[in-house]
Amino acid sequence: MNEQEMMNKIFHLKDELDYYRQQFWELTSSIDTWHFWFNWISVLIPLVLLYFFMDRKSVFELGFFGFAIHVMWTNIDTVLSMKNVLITPHNIFYLFPTSLTITTVVLPVGFMFIYQYCENKGKNYYIAAIIMSAFFGYLLAPTFEAIGMLELRAGMRFTYIFLIDIAVAYLAYWLTKGFWLLKRQGGKSSKQAG
Repeated sequence: MNEQEMMNKIFHLKDELDYYRQQFWELTSSIDTWHFWFNWISVLIPLVLLYFFMDRKSVFELGFFGFAIHVMWTNIDTVLSMKNVLITPHNIFYLFPTSLTITTVVLPVGFMFIYQYCENKGKNYYIAAIIMSAFFGYLLAPTFEAIGMLELRAGMRFTYIFLIDIAVAYLAYWLTKGFWLLKRQGGKSSKQAG
């Protein structure tokens, strides 16, 4: 098989996969199922809580931090989903290959509240992130698995989810603090130049 034939085969399989994903979604996760409403509630409740309880003085810092969590976990979820390791069978819409509710809303918002709490109260973020990761990995993920909203396959364990949560939470924290450091250094150098 040459390069063009291989590409055509990939395109054909992607079209076929898209067809079956749409059919599966319409059968199991569309508006007339409880999965649909569960997904929407899982998106709306965290966003409403974030709107009412986010520290407005730190909105850009919190937003950057949450966005970092969102981007990292969404990419990890995409890879794990493509490899059939971590499956979310019931998504908000069939065009989304990963869990829009968990990786893009619940995890980022949960960690944003932990970040905000630690910054405002002078608490240790690293310990708080471990506790939140344990909550997500050992309580929330098993709950989602029990109700059929999550499948672990190919040797995936809740401990791996816990460890990924910690890694993502720490990386997002370091990234946010790194950008704060760059901002402070940039402010000092512009004052010195002036």
